[in-house]
Parts: sequence; structure tokens; C-alpha cells
Amino acid sequence: MKTLLTALLLIFTLSAFAQKSDSTIFRSNNIRDRFLERYTVLKSNKNIKNGFAEILFNQKQIASGYYQNNERVNQWKFYFLSGEVEQIYNYSTKKVEFEFESKSTTYHLENVKEGDEIIYPVKIGGAYGAILVMNKISSPVTDLRNKSGKYQVSNSYYLDELGNVTKLEQKVVGSNYSNTKIIDRNLFRPEELACNPGYVNGKPVKSTITISHHLTIN
Repeated sequence: MKTLLTALLLIFTLSAFAQKSDSTIFRSNNIRDRFLERYTVLKSNKNIKNGFAEILFNQKQIASGYYQNNERVNQWKFYFLSGEVEQIYNYSTKKVEFEFESKSTTYHLENVKEGDEIIYPVKIGGAYGAILVMNKISSPVTDLRNKSGKYQVSNSYYLDELGNVTKLEQKVVGSNYSNTKIIDRNLFRPEELACNPGYVNGKPVKSTITISHHLTIN
């Protein structure tokens, strides 16, 4: 009996080691200027992310978590450049476990009446991470060249009932200046546009997440 238990333990240990050792190749990928992704892949298939991963901006970690067969799983943490956690999102349960309160984010949900029970939509990855990505893909600085002053930049994510982004709009407003444009969603990676839908009385509805920040042009 003791011999049998020892054999079973050995088989289990070898199996666990083999599974773990299949995810030991570390790779990196330049997502775009100053954005770097580092991740582990399966030895048996180097196209499959499996294990720890992190995203860096200017060599500072802004996201970390785990992949399983190319899918993000369990807790992912998203950070400010200071290292403080902005958001913890669980990809397995599809729930936000922590989010830094941001006064720069506003929400609009369709068909809301007084007394309705509301669950706001979620920009997965946090507002700060969304601003970093948007500023690289569609920076208003180019349009504001030679227009010194202070501006408010608002990026609006229009969501359907499933949380899919159907339109992405950027509005820039300043003294004697206003410009609104539609941003091409194909310029983003799928995870950069990932959102959870908003709910009214337990029913998913169309909604909008608007993330704003201030910009100074000298």
C-alpha cells in the first residue's frame, strides 16, 4: 500500500512539473512606442501565452496577471506609473474587485428612471491605462500644435448591451476651440477596448463611459 501511494505521488509530481515546465519560455513584444509586453509561452507551442505576463510603459509596470491558453484568467492588476494599484479585475469571474475612485470618469446609461437600480459599465484596465493608450494612438497634441492653452480631452466609449465598443469618440475643448472626432477602433488591441456592460434593474443596456483629462500646450 505504501509503495502504491509513493508511486501515485511520484506520478502526480512529475505531471505537475511537466505542466509547469511547459510555460517557462519568456518573451517580449513591443506593442507600440514605449509600450512593452512581457509574457510566458508554452514550450510546445510558442504562439500560446500561458503563465505570468506584464505590460510596461516607459519601463514601468502598468499591468500584470496570468494567461491560460492565450486567455487572461483570474486577477489582473492595473497600476498608475507611481506603482499604486488603480484597478483589480478578475477575468475568470468578470468582476471588478477593486477600483480607484476617479472623478474624471462619467457614465450614461439608456432608459434610466428615478429609483432604478443601476450598475455602471466598466472600462477594464482602468481610466489611467485607457488615457495612456489613447494618447499614443490619437494624441490631440498634433491637432493643437501652435495653439497654446489649457484643454479638456474627453474620450467616450459607446457600448452595446454586451459591453462591446460600437463607437469611440474624442472631444477636445479649450478657449475658442472645440473639436470632436471618431477614433478608428481597429487601431486598438481587443483587450484595450474591453468593457463590461452597464445594467438597469438587472438588465444589460446600451451605455457610455467618458474618461476625461486636462492637457496644457505651451
